[in-house]
Amino acid sequence: MMIKTSVKTKIILLIVFAILASNIFLGHLSYKDSETLAIDIIKKKNEEELMNISEYYFNKLIFDMEYVVNYWSELPEIIRYKKSSYTPKIVNYIPEDFNFIYKQWMGLTQSMHDITWLYYALESDGSIYIAPIDETMPQDYDARTREWYQGTVQQAGKVFWTEPYIDAGDSGKILQTVSKAVYEGGILKGVIGLDIELDKFTEIISNLSFAKNANIFLVNQSNEVIAHNADNIQFFTLNFIENISQSSITEIKEITGDKYIVSWTPLSINHWKLIAITKTGFEADLIVMKTRIILIVLGTSLLSVLFAFLGSKNLLKPLNRLITITEEVGNGNLNIRSEVNSNDEFASLSKSFNNMLEQIRELMVERDGNYIKTVKVLANAIEASDEYTRGHCDRVGIISKKLVDKLNLPEKQRTHLEFACILHDIGKIGIPESVLNKIDRLTTEEYEIIKRHPMIGYDMIKEIEFLKESSEILLQHHERIDGKGYPYHLTDHQIRIEAKILAVADAYDAMSSFRIYRPDVLRNEEIVKELIDSKGKQLDAHIVEALLELIHNNELES
Repeated sequence: MMIKTSVKTKIILLIVFAILASNIFLGHLSYKDSETLAIDIIKKKNEEELMNISEYYFNKLIFDMEYVVNYWSELPEIIRYKKSSYTPKIVNYIPEDFNFIYKQWMGLTQSMHDITWLYYALESDGSIYIAPIDETMPQDYDARTREWYQGTVQQAGKVFWTEPYIDAGDSGKILQTVSKAVYEGGILKGVIGLDIELDKFTEIISNLSFAKNANIFLVNQSNEVIAHNADNIQFFTLNFIENISQSSITEIKEITGDKYIVSWTPLSINHWKLIAITKTGFEADLIVMKTRIILIVLGTSLLSVLFAFLGSKNLLKPLNRLITITEEVGNGNLNIRSEVNSNDEFASLSKSFNNMLEQIRELMVERDGNYIKTVKVLANAIEASDEYTRGHCDRVGIISKKLVDKLNLPEKQRTHLEFACILHDIGKIGIPESVLNKIDRLTTEEYEIIKRHPMIGYDMIKEIEFLKESSEILLQHHERIDGKGYPYHLTDHQIRIEAKILAVADAYDAMSSFRIYRPDVLRNEEIVKELIDSKGKQLDAHIVEALLELIHNNELES
């Protein structure tokens, strides 16, 4: 039979160890430890900021640019295009048979402000079709002799990034080319390329909030500075940048008595690096830090004595375990359980705590089920007022779920989107049925009434706690990438990813199901054409591509 040891006994046995631990902790404090801690804090902040900047600004720009050249280099119309042998070399105009591509490129360069020029250089005679047309290009220009063209061909089908160079026209701009070769049956047809102005990188760095506290540099593989926000570039180049290696690292350098934290991380193009250099000011920070440490030590000493009478190491261990479990529960993990291997009061507390968690979990499951039922009741109320869209919300939800799976969205965003899909047209409750079910073309006034339904729906559910995020998605689902949507005319990066997914699913169901204002359901080919035409204008291009893949694989048949 196990002997039950009381908590009071454990406290008495461990009182000496608690006090001794506090004294040892106090004796090991030193100025160097404080300085190291301060440096570690700054190093960690620099590294986190660099990773965020690299991921959310530069890597996104890289992904967008590579996506453009990949898309156009693989487009059948580009691959099959053949310039007439009777037409002389083309440099600064567009032939009639390429005009339909040129118009699309003009729309793309106007909507994607990062792109200065988009062009197709032909292997047959060195012609270049460029959007927008650059009338300053020399007539004897031969794309095949340019380094960007030759470098692209050597990449054998991979995306190629050049180092910065001066434009061949009269603009004098410093450019960087992103390009990819076009092949037909293994035969080189030409190169698709786009140009980015180098000032774009400087603009990104200058607009960063982190740039207020650090000097940030973008350098190439030779450690030559491409973009920066420093006032004294020569000082930083000589003392820091020239000797930086390629791998990601953080180091401390002391120059004339001042200490600098130097952090850098590689980018995915041409062995470029992103560097952050922060000058430290440890004196004031260390005084504050040492004061805090002393206060912490004093508090720890007092608590050690107090806990020596109230608990012990064995007492604190199950207590800390219960605190950790409580924090996990607070974060939504109701499957965790307390395990206390003792025969004292904590064992009884742990058992009661586990029982309580099980009851809470069952109640949460029941609550979530009630949420879904409540949302579906609201959705049924929508469809009851619009006889031609019955089942629309369910279908949009199914399509959105397939897109979410394709795009691998986090679980929390999936839940918010699921509710938003069910409720996205709830605002139509506030729209007269005579307008909703009108067969004839809507008047301007009637269309303005219809456009109110996202705001009406948002106002209806925004105060419901579990629908707060869903209400924001609902509010944005008629916004457009080009800023011509409603109610707020948001543009690409201002629109939530969930709202973009909902917009694509909503558009697809509208085209693939019966509508009162359209006598026939669109054929699959017509839907695909409409989706492609809407990319980058009404709908997000990346999400449309995911939907087109689902359509191609017949994954929407059910």
